[in-house]
Amino acid sequence: MLSRYLVAGGLAVVAIAAAIALAARAVGWNDELALAPPPVARLAPVIDDPHTPRLAGRVVLVIVDGLGADQSGLAWLDELRRRGVAAVARVPYPTISRPNYVTILTGVPPEDSGVRANRVTAPVAVDTAMDRVRAAGLRVATASDFGMLATLFLRGTPTLSGVRLVEHGARVAPPPPITWPVDDARRAASLDQLGPMIAELAAGDAALVAVLVLDVDRAGHAAGVGAEYRAAAAAVDRALRGALAGVDLARDAVIVTADHGHVAPGGHGGPEPEVSRVPLVLAGAGIVPGAVARDPRLIDVAPTVAALLGVAAPGHAEGRTLVELLELPAGAAARRIAADEARGRAVHAAIAAGRAGAARPEPVRLALALAGIALAVGLARALARRGALAVSLPGAAAGALGFVAIALAAAAATGGRMSPSYVPSLARVERLGAIAVALAIALQVIASWLAVRRAADRLAMAAGVALVGLGAALGCVGLVRAWFSPPHLEVPPPFWMVAVPALDLAAATCALGAAITLAIAALTVRRRSAARSSA
Repeated sequence: MLSRYLVAGGLAVVAIAAAIALAARAVGWNDELALAPPPVARLAPVIDDPHTPRLAGRVVLVIVDGLGADQSGLAWLDELRRRGVAAVARVPYPTISRPNYVTILTGVPPEDSGVRANRVTAPVAVDTAMDRVRAAGLRVATASDFGMLATLFLRGTPTLSGVRLVEHGARVAPPPPITWPVDDARRAASLDQLGPMIAELAAGDAALVAVLVLDVDRAGHAAGVGAEYRAAAAAVDRALRGALAGVDLARDAVIVTADHGHVAPGGHGGPEPEVSRVPLVLAGAGIVPGAVARDPRLIDVAPTVAALLGVAAPGHAEGRTLVELLELPAGAAARRIAADEARGRAVHAAIAAGRAGAARPEPVRLALALAGIALAVGLARALARRGALAVSLPGAAAGALGFVAIALAAAAATGGRMSPSYVPSLARVERLGAIAVALAIALQVIASWLAVRRAADRLAMAAGVALVGLGAALGCVGLVRAWFSPPHLEVPPPFWMVAVPALDLAAATCALGAAITLAIAALTVRRRSAARSSA
C-alpha cells in the first residue's frame, strides 16, 4: 500500500506543478510572442536622406483605432477624400492595435518589429518617423484620449513596466533621465477634451502631430459593428472636423488611417478582410488630388510622412514612399524610390541573416516531447506490473475529459473560426474562461470518480486515471510547443494564435482535475482502512 501512496502522491505533485506552470504560460501567451530584440534592431538605422523638397509645413497624422475601410464613409472624411486621395491600406498580421501603431510610425510590420500584442514590456527597438523629424531639427507633438503613442518608444529604460509618467495637467512626459521622441505629449479623458487639444497642437509649431482616437475601437469591442459602432465613428468624424477646421490645407497636410477594423461581432487580430483593410486618406499640401495609390500598406505611411516633411524615412522602414500621391519633381521622386529600395534591401538582409543565424530548437523540442511520451508509457507499464497503477478505458477517457472540454470550449468561443479576431474581449475571456475551467474540472473529477469508485483498488485506478490524462494532455501540448515556443521568429498563424494558449489552459485544467481526483481517492482509501482497523 505504501508504494501506491507514493505513486499517487508523486503524481499529485507533478499534476499541481504542471497546472501552475501551464496556466501561467497560457496567461502569458501575449507576452511570450514579443521578440526583443528583433533581428532588424541589430542593424543600425539606414539613414539615406534623398534631399527632396519639403512639401508640407506640417503633417497631422490621425489614427482612428478600429475604423475599418467599409465603415469609413463619414461626412468629414469623405470631404477629405474629395479634396485629396482616397485609398485603402493593407494592415499587416496580426491586426492588433499597439503592434500596428508601431507599424504606422516606423514602417516596420509586427513580425519584424517584435511587437506582436498589446501588452508591450520592452520599448520599441526600431527607428521611427518621430526620430527622423526631430533629427532634422523639427518638433513632434502627440495627443490621445487613452494611452500615449509615445510610451511605446521610451528611451533609456529596459522595460516599460514601472515607468510612471509625469503629468502636468493634460501634458505628459517621462521621468528623467528617460526620454521619448516627442516634444509635446497630451492625454485627454474623453473625445470632447481631445478635440481642443488637437486643434491647439495643429496650430502650434510641431511639424508632425500624431493623433490617436480610441472611441471607435471601444464601441467595436463592446457591441460589434452595429449602431453603436457607427455612432462612435460619426462622433469621431465630427470631433476631427472641428479640431482640424483651422488647418490650412494649402500649407499643411492631413493623413487619416487606422490600425485595424473589426469583424461583425467585434474583434480583430486575424487576417480577415474586414480587419486588414483600413482607410488611408491624404489631403492638403504636397498631395496630388485624385491620385491613385498603388497597393498602399500601413508600412508605407511613415516613409510618406517623411517625404512630405522633406526628411529621411525611418531607418528600419520596410515600406515605400507613396510617390505617386505626392507633388514631387521627377528627379526627387526617383531619389526617394532609390533610397527606399536600398534601405529595404539592407533591412530584409538583416532580418534574413538574423533568422538564419538563430538556433532552430524545434527538432530538439520534438525529440524531448516524444521521449516524454515514451517515458510516460514505460512508467505506466512498470507501475501496472507492480500493482501500483490500474488503467481502464472509462478511466482513461475520464482522465482527459478536462483537456477535451477546454479545447472544445475554445473552439466554441470563437464560433469555430479559431482566429484571434473572434476571441472575446479580455474581460470576457477571463470571466468565461474561469467558468469553463471550473466546469471542466468538475466534469473531469466526477467522471474520474465514477471510474475510480467501481475499482477494487481505488488508489491504483486513480493513479492510472491521472497518469493517462496527464500523459495525453502533456504529450499533446509538448508536441504543439515543439513548434510554438520562444523565440517566435515568425508570428504563429491565426489558428495557432488561439490554439496554443487554449491547449496550455486545457492541459492545466486536466492536471488540476487529476490532482483533485488523486486527493479524493487517497482520502477515501484512508478512511476505509481506518474503518477496517477500528472494526
